[in-house]
Amino acid sequence: MKTRILTAIVMGIVIVPTIYFGNIPFLILGTFLSIVAGYEMMHMFYTKYPKLKQLQYIVPFFCGLITVLIYLVNVQGVNYLWLIFAILTFIIFSMGLTIFIKDSSAENMLQMIMTVLYCGILIGYVMSIRYLNQTNLVSSYLPTSVNVNLDGLRLFAYLYLITVATDIFAYFFGSKFGKRKLAPAISPKKSVEGGIAGLVFGTIFGTAFAFLTKIVVTNSLVSFIVAAIIILLISMIISFMVQLGDLVASKLKRTYEIKDFGKIFPGHGGVLDRFDSLLFAGGFFYCIILIVKIILL
Repeated sequence: MKTRILTAIVMGIVIVPTIYFGNIPFLILGTFLSIVAGYEMMHMFYTKYPKLKQLQYIVPFFCGLITVLIYLVNVQGVNYLWLIFAILTFIIFSMGLTIFIKDSSAENMLQMIMTVLYCGILIGYVMSIRYLNQTNLVSSYLPTSVNVNLDGLRLFAYLYLITVATDIFAYFFGSKFGKRKLAPAISPKKSVEGGIAGLVFGTIFGTAFAFLTKIVVTNSLVSFIVAAIIILLISMIISFMVQLGDLVASKLKRTYEIKDFGKIFPGHGGVLDRFDSLLFAGGFFYCIILIVKIILL
């Protein structure tokens, strides 16, 4: 427990300022985590398919490069076609590499694709939430005015708060009151009671944060009620995705018979152990942000 707490403190000292300052420091951290996550996933596949030994060192760098390209597209204005070209090239090249490996299979090709998608594209777009410049949008589709402030720092903090609140309350309520197993074949320690508690408190914390930090601003009781309903639903779905992401990671670990993806964070495991929930929830949240921008711009 002491090791876990100490690691969490060190992670906070490094990660929180990096998120706050954003831009290049955040890009460097995200790219590093993307490469490590890619290695962790490829190493997981390697445990059952030793023939992938060399690829576990090659594919992770594709993930890191995609993360950088997503930054260049979203922040520096590089043409989106370069990103599409790079992703297709890396996927095709990764699949092509398996052809020259003796006794490789189509499953190994799919593993390459999954690694690039999960550890490169998904991490890159979750990071893109932080890159968002402050933009104030006013809804003209609702019966009353609702201002939406798309500020990268606040939106990323909103996402992270829901993730942490969901995980913490699901764990403590599940440990104290859990009786019914949520997914016994995948993660025996998770309970329905813990899942519900995580969903409820993740939703409450996220909704409160959105109003307190003025991500959403209203000017009347009607607009407040309308905005509160929408934010509640979004926060609830994000909280659900947090738990789904955790279960997906557990399923992968159980399938490949590993306890943790890695050991980079003592007491916590690897990058994918620590941030699995954030990736799933963040990917969904980024899609929501894009939809909001399309509707309100």
